[in-house]
Amino acid sequence: MYRLPKETLQNFTEAILIKAGILPPDARTGAAVLLQSDAAGIASHGLSRLPLYMERIELGLVNLRPQIRVLAETPVSMLVDCDNGMGIINVPKIQQMAMDKVQKSGIFAVSMRNSTHYGAGSYYALRALERDLFSMLVTSTTPCVAPTGGTGTLIGTNPLTITVPAGKEKPIVLDMATTTVALGKLQAALREGQKIPLGWALDEAGFPTEDPAQGILGSLLPIGGYKGYGLAVIIDILCAVLSRSSFGNEVGRLLNAPTPKPEDIGHFLLLLDISIFRPLDEFKAEVDRYIQTMKNAPKATGIEEIFLAGEIEFNKMDEYRRDGIPVTEALGEQLLGLARKLNLASAQDDFESAVAAVAKAVEDGTLTH
Repeated sequence: MYRLPKETLQNFTEAILIKAGILPPDARTGAAVLLQSDAAGIASHGLSRLPLYMERIELGLVNLRPQIRVLAETPVSMLVDCDNGMGIINVPKIQQMAMDKVQKSGIFAVSMRNSTHYGAGSYYALRALERDLFSMLVTSTTPCVAPTGGTGTLIGTNPLTITVPAGKEKPIVLDMATTTVALGKLQAALREGQKIPLGWALDEAGFPTEDPAQGILGSLLPIGGYKGYGLAVIIDILCAVLSRSSFGNEVGRLLNAPTPKPEDIGHFLLLLDISIFRPLDEFKAEVDRYIQTMKNAPKATGIEEIFLAGEIEFNKMDEYRRDGIPVTEALGEQLLGLARKLNLASAQDDFESAVAAVAKAVEDGTLTH
C-alpha cells in the first residue's frame, strides 16, 4: 500500500488527462474531482476510474473539446447540453453557473443532457457547502441493475448527493447509490483479486455471487429491494427523461458493451438558498442541535459513536490530509502502466518515483502535451 499527498496525486492525474488531449484548465478540474473522491475515502470513484476514462477517450467516445450550450433558461432553471464532454469537467462548470444564479433567485434547478459519468458527489457537495447552499445532485448511469421481478440490466446505480450546511458541527452530506454498493466497488474487488460479500450482486443466471467478475456480468442489487428500484426509477425520470437523455438499453455502457457508444446520460441539480425560508445562521444552529440530538441518542450494545451522513468521510479527509491518500499496489501498477503508455514514465520507473516526477513537472509548468 502506498500513501501519497493529495496534491501530488492530483498533479499526476492532471498530467494523465493533459496527455490524453484535454486542455490544461479542464484537466485541472477533472483531477480535482477525482482526487476529492479518494480524499474522502471513496476509492471506487477516484484514481481507479482513470483507466476506464482513458479507454473511452481512446475509443473516441468522449468529446475532449465540448461546447456547453444552454438550450432553455428561466430565472430559476436551465436546460443544458453537455456536448458529450467528460462529466468531471462539464458538471463543475455548470454547478458554478447555477451557484451564481441562485444568489438572485433563491432556488435554481438545472437539467443536463448528453453527458457522461461525473465522478463521486463529494466534490460537488463541498463546493455547495462553501456557499452554505442546500444541494441535491442526482444522475443516471450506465445500466447495471435489473428491474425488480425482471432480468437484464436496464437501470444504473443512479446515485444522489444531498448537502445540508451546519454551524459548528460537520455538515450533513448524503452521498449514496441506489444499489447496495457502487459498481466501482466490484471493479476494485476484481482488480485486487478479492471476493465480494453475498448480497451485493447477482450473476448472469440471477443467483447471488461472491465473484466480482460474475457480478459485473450480472446485476447489482438495489438497496431495500423494490424500494431502491423505485428510487432509481424516479432518478432515471428526473435525469434521463426530463433532459431527453438515453435510458435503458439506449445508454452507452461503460463495461461489457459489444458495440461501445457514448453514454448519453443526464443529471439534475437543485440548489436552495436557505435564507429565503429562515435566517441562515438560525438554520445552521438548529441543524447543529439536530445533529447533537442524533449523536447523543442511547447507543446500541457495542456501538461507541453514532454518525450522521458524511461524517465518516469528513473524518477520512482529516486522516488522509495528515497521512496521505492510500493507493493499493494493484492500482499503482495500473496507473504506472498508463503513465508509461503516455510517455510520462519509463520502464525503469516505479509507481512512487513516476508520480513524484510527473507531479513536479505539472507544478513547475514544464509538462508538455
